[in-house]
Amino acid sequence: MKNIYLAAILSFFIPGLGVAYLGLYKRFLVSFVIYCVLSIIVSTILGFSISYYIITIIIALFFAYDAYTCTEAINNNTQIPLLFTKLDIQ
Repeated sequence: MKNIYLAAILSFFIPGLGVAYLGLYKRFLVSFVIYCVLSIIVSTILGFSISYYIITIIIALFFAYDAYTCTEAINNNTQIPLLFTKLDIQ
């Protein structure tokens, strides 16, 4: 049994790290790259304003939720959900 909350907290602070904890290394790489690209785009558009920090926290919350749902699926021995409901990365 994997710890749901540990996976979510890890992914909140370093997006994708929670799924790496689960052994889903490809998903970690994709999540981390997506987070980095989105951060660069948002910082280029908004600069490092309060809006930038709010948006990056929302993105980090999404990846924490993703780690939470993946952990729940692994613990319940069910299918791991698709990333962004489109990408089959495990």
